Amino acid sequence: MASFVSIALVMLLIVSTSAQGYGQAQLHINGAISCQGSTEGCTNFGTPSSPALSCQHVKDVCPKAASDFYYIESAGLYRKVFCEMDIEGGGWARYGRSNQGTVWNYVDEDATEITLDIISPSEVKEMIDLKYNHFLVQTDVVFEMRADDSTNPSRLTTRSLPWLEDTPLFIPDYGNDHTRIEFPSGSVDRVTCIPGGTSKCGQGGGLPPANGVSKPFFFQSLFFSPRGTGASLSSNLDGQWHRNKYTWNGSYYYVYAK
Repeated sequence: MASFVSIALVMLLIVSTSAQGYGQAQLHINGAISCQGSTEGCTNFGTPSSPALSCQHVKDVCPKAASDFYYIESAGLYRKVFCEMDIEGGGWARYGRSNQGTVWNYVDEDATEITLDIISPSEVKEMIDLKYNHFLVQTDVVFEMRADDSTNPSRLTTRSLPWLEDTPLFIPDYGNDHTRIEFPSGSVDRVTCIPGGTSKCGQGGGLPPANGVSKPFFFQSLFFSPRGTGASLSSNLDGQWHRNKYTWNGSYYYVYAK
């Protein structure tokens, strides 16, 4: 009986000594070790050998993690995602484009036809695959689109938030008297529709009612064609194309997701 007591005392002493040697509790998450209260174990977290489950997972495990690319694993798929750690509490996956100041400089454009890809199809697919349900849109873009006496072919592809449904946005048929859409004051994830004498607001094309505001969305791609089928010169015949114009002027457009 005494021998059993001696063995128990020896085992207790070994456990106690080992615990003192470590000095901190260790947290095992997804195959990586994160020491609570320190940055130990964060060096390889979010790498191919130790992927995280999300950007928020990186933030939770390593609160001091910098904004950077990290490897995310979901449903057996590995992706390299840029994680934004400095805005709105951090832990956001970032999508979109920046450094476009010399490209996105269309102000009251009434001649040039352009197509702009803002969020790529692969980025949208990734958002869907990773099952994001919280979104934040940030941009310095000034946006406006208007149409008058033409069947306006300008069409904007949007994704509803938070469901990411593919939803076109356009001014349908004859948008009389300069019906226009633009960002409402203080918001960049929806539009308001401003009517002229006769309005197309609220009559299709994803437009909200006159002076109303749409539901949240982000732009995926833009096709502007101010001189499309049916377009005409201004009514005063001064040779100017006042009828159909658009403005897309800025340097970045980001969608943050978690």
